[in-house]
Amino acid sequence: MKHTKSRFNRALCMGIGLLLIGATSSHADGNLFAAQEMFTEHRYAAGLMHLRKAAETGDRDARRTLGLMLLYGEALYDVEVPTNREDGLRWLRLAAADGCETSMHVLAKLGKNVAMPR
Repeated sequence: MKHTKSRFNRALCMGIGLLLIGATSSHADGNLFAAQEMFTEHRYAAGLMHLRKAAETGDRDARRTLGLMLLYGEALYDVEVPTNREDGLRWLRLAAADGCETSMHVLAKLGKNVAMPR
């Protein structure tokens, strides 16, 4: 049962990640496309590397997705993506500062102070 639940969680999270990356990316970035391809192949650690590169270039959607992946890490991706709450929150804050409403909402639900843009 645990194995089936884990597979379901991975599939759900992969779908969310692909939706977040593919549907809302503000500009075409080779790292985002590479990350999407890796996630499709269930190669989360490799995809995370490309996603981090895109986030470091300032891509808001990559920052949001990276933040969520790091925040939930092992709960959804087993040991392939280690949970790093501090780093996940940092990326979510950066995305929120860029106007990402999803990141603002997540941070608000977690009880973190977020300045809402006007």
